[in-house]
Amino acid sequence: MQKLEIAGPIVQVAIDVLTIDEALRIAEAAVKAGADWLEAGTPLVTFAGVKAIGALAEAFPGVPVLADYKMMDGVRKYVVETARQGGRIATICAVASDASIREAVQAAHDSGVTLISDLYASPNVAERAAQLEALGVDAVYVHWGADQRKERPDYDALTDLAAVVNRVAVPVGVGTFSVEDGMRAFREGAKIAVIGVPLIQADNVEKALREYVQRCKGA
Repeated sequence: MQKLEIAGPIVQVAIDVLTIDEALRIAEAAVKAGADWLEAGTPLVTFAGVKAIGALAEAFPGVPVLADYKMMDGVRKYVVETARQGGRIATICAVASDASIREAVQAAHDSGVTLISDLYASPNVAERAAQLEALGVDAVYVHWGADQRKERPDYDALTDLAAVVNRVAVPVGVGTFSVEDGMRAFREGAKIAVIGVPLIQADNVEKALREYVQRCKGA
């Protein structure tokens, strides 16, 4: 398996639910809406297991599936299992040790998985992004997390995006919470815009995601 070529704009839908059946329902809506990547979110992988990755990959062949493990240690097995399940992309936490980053990079090279590092909770986001690029990751994500947003709902999730885009040559993705976030993300140089909650909780998920895809890519 060859690594993906990341050529934006890419819309990634974060399927942060707890069951495979619910994940497949959201994934179907996302694919119909024009999403490019499907993310087996951390809650899905944790509660339903790695078979959730395989279920998405089998149900939607040709649509890359990302396994959002948020790996920290003992990382090789997670990267290899991503490939075995038919996934194409896996995430590792930026705050993991450099030893774990190097191990994940090697595993990704061996298995053909694209490795993305999530900058969540990094003390110096742009500096860590540059270090990760030097260590060999394929892309980085700027991520203002759910708990952070709950505590500080008015904080701009894209605050660190420009600094990271200006610092690294690898593709940069960013977690967004609205159509407006996604439009700004691409305008400010992101290659990947990630959307999950709240749009995957909409009464009409397909309609909500189609608006996101069309308006954000149009930006």
